[in-house]
Amino acid sequence: MSDTSAATTPAPDKNSSDELSRLNDELQAAEGRIMQLELALLQSRDFAIGAAAEANETPILRAKFAESQRLLADANEHIRSHLAHIARLEELVADLLKLEATNKALRAQIEGLRSSASWRIGRAVLLPLRIIKRILR
Repeated sequence: MSDTSAATTPAPDKNSSDELSRLNDELQAAEGRIMQLELALLQSRDFAIGAAAEANETPILRAKFAESQRLLADANEHIRSHLAHIARLEELVADLLKLEATNKALRAQIEGLRSSASWRIGRAVLLPLRIIKRILR
């Protein structure tokens, strides 16, 4: 019986080595696919963790944005107020310059009046009356 058992054991032939190499290739392909799937799983997990962290930061960012909007509105209001104040000051300066020109013209008229002959004669005529008034006071 030992002859028959040795005869029934198939000897490695070309078909079995081809089958073995094919199975080895399929195993390597399956392992590569498993690695790709594991990588995709890790990337999905990382994305989910990042999205959760971002979702937790959203209320904080909204609060910061609202505060910055409020500060911007306050700054814009301050700028508008400041510009209005500057415009009022410029109007006042223009009015002051007009009044200064009018004042200068009036001083020139007064100076002309005081240097006129009629003013000097009237002042000389009324000098004794002014002296008496001073004495009586």
